[in-house]
Amino acid sequence: MDIRSLLGKRVTERIKPSAITEMMILVKKHNAISLTAGEPSSDVYPADLLRESIEKALRDPGILSYYPLSTGITELREWIAEWMKEDELLPQGYGGENVIMTNGSQDGLNLVSEAFVEPGDTVLVENPTYPEALLAFGKEGANFASVPVDKDGPIVEEMEKVLSKGRVKMFYTIVNFQNPSGCVTCDERKRQILELARRYGFLIIEDDPYRYLRYEGNHEGSYIKMAQDEDMVIYLGSFSKIIAPGIRCGFMVVPSKIASQMGELVLATKLSLPAFLQRAVFELLSSLDMKAHLAHLRETYVARRNALDASLADNAVPQGMTYDLPMGGFFIWARVPWLKDCFDFAKYAVLEEHVGVVPGAAFFPDTSSADSSTLRLSFAKTPPEIAREAGLRLGRALEKYRAKCEY
Repeated sequence: MDIRSLLGKRVTERIKPSAITEMMILVKKHNAISLTAGEPSSDVYPADLLRESIEKALRDPGILSYYPLSTGITELREWIAEWMKEDELLPQGYGGENVIMTNGSQDGLNLVSEAFVEPGDTVLVENPTYPEALLAFGKEGANFASVPVDKDGPIVEEMEKVLSKGRVKMFYTIVNFQNPSGCVTCDERKRQILELARRYGFLIIEDDPYRYLRYEGNHEGSYIKMAQDEDMVIYLGSFSKIIAPGIRCGFMVVPSKIASQMGELVLATKLSLPAFLQRAVFELLSSLDMKAHLAHLRETYVARRNALDASLADNAVPQGMTYDLPMGGFFIWARVPWLKDCFDFAKYAVLEEHVGVVPGAAFFPDTSSADSSTLRLSFAKTPPEIAREAGLRLGRALEKYRAKCEY
């Protein structure tokens, strides 16, 4: 018997390899400078405080048992609800009972997919968008429609064209410093899109992992706060970008009408989340000066962004690269108009100049119309001196690759 013949369509047809993971592996294999990983830098993790918080959590040995609530520990859920209200992200009618803890944002995406997506349903996504979200929806059999974005978010007129052509089940959007484009959905766009959701009857999945990594300008509001008591929005949040990704602690905020069903889904899929880690995170958040911590993150990342920007201006822009400098987040979304195959170039850059980038075409839901002249550059893990060297290497790689193609 060939065991592969027993695999279901989720594995054999719907799940595709991750270009981001492939590039990260290639970078590590060749010991290259990485502009690939969209994750925070280990030197800004609050490691000492987290260690103390773990010790506090262990003072209650009962926390190592199965936690009776599949939705997560009550104290942390209530802390999240209050934190979001203080930041004017959440309606006052919401509380800890609306918060469900997750094993990071990807777990939240999977729960949403399992709860709402049936084979053949259409999910509307931004173009470009986060490819692992496409994996989560796609494994449940979703079809995709897409809407282009500009610096202010999804283009509403283009969105309405898509909606007028057929039923859309939900709209997935990264609202702040979108991965990969870096755009931020302004409040006016949010209001217009909420009106479309009312008219066409679709759910909005508001993914917001980069909100607190804003380097210039003022925060925008949230879809979930604007919707108030209308059951139109599910919010996804995470501590991966502001504490550490390895703790695998995220959350989702859902309308009261579906909170019990979503909790039952968590029970059915994983029985219980790691309550010990959630308690440690709660202890950390209770003692952390969050404003000072976030200010330190912003100071660190803006220096890295600026260093990469300066080096790209000197070395890659002369080779035809263009980009808009993001006001926050982790990514520079670059375009090289003469570049015809960003996948081939990304591999070339690692092998020839030992610098890794992610091919931008991987972020487009429709591969047949993907923009192969695009590249995503992540500056989060590159200290300024490394960022400057990365820009130098990338410029050299573009120059040599262009000469090779023309020859």
